Amino acid sequence: MNKILVFAALLSCMILGCKQKEKVSQSGLEGVYELTRQVLKGGKTDSTIKRDQVKIYTDRHFLYASIVPDSSVGFGVGAYTLDSSGKKIVEKSMYTSRALDSSLTYNLEIAKRDSGYTQVIPDYTSAQGVKYVLTEDYIKLAPGDTTKLDGLWKMERTYTIRGKDTAETKVKQYKVYWAGHFIFIHRFPLDSTDKKFRNGFGTGVFTLRNDTLREVEQNSNYSLLRGRNFAIKIKFNGRDEYTQVINSATNGRSVEIYKRVK
Repeated sequence: MNKILVFAALLSCMILGCKQKEKVSQSGLEGVYELTRQVLKGGKTDSTIKRDQVKIYTDRHFLYASIVPDSSVGFGVGAYTLDSSGKKIVEKSMYTSRALDSSLTYNLEIAKRDSGYTQVIPDYTSAQGVKYVLTEDYIKLAPGDTTKLDGLWKMERTYTIRGKDTAETKVKQYKVYWAGHFIFIHRFPLDSTDKKFRNGFGTGVFTLRNDTLREVEQNSNYSLLRGRNFAIKIKFNGRDEYTQVINSATNGRSVEIYKRVK
């Protein structure tokens, strides 16, 4: 009888769709966070940095994106591990605005709170014999529903269709979805010489209903994106690949293909 009840519950989830407000935590750190304070200490000098930054920890990956007053964009994406004490994290990047594909490793000390956490990077950098320590305070944003999009994705291909013409777009982009929030980061060449590039990002909230992804852009270095709502048709190819299509009256049809980062 118990097996029948379990099967019935699973079948009901498959048919109706089971929702839950927050994933079961593996590290206790999973969530969406907004930076409230960033201080760089070196020698006898403390510098408070003005930066808008959002960071997402999934069950195994992290991704952050930020912008400073001069409109410079910074980002990083990679994998992390949390030690058994829950007070130390090792982050290993796979792509950053600072080092691109070259991997960076940071050892973080963290103090978790119900409202967020504080992280300290004691060996952030050194210059002229002075060691600098970076401290960041984060607040946790309210979670939304979990979906099958939750996790880290890498764009494998993107192209635009205008009439009978198809134009490939050269861009490197990662996107993370988690608990009703998303962040995308990308870098693309500004000309055919591949010597000048632009970094970009966007953050916001989303819902997924059937084959329609609805995104609200809350912050971005692109002023045209901020505050906009998007209804995007998506199609899954198994669990680890999906295609999204955005139709525009002026820019044609934009197609993006993503694969899950494991």
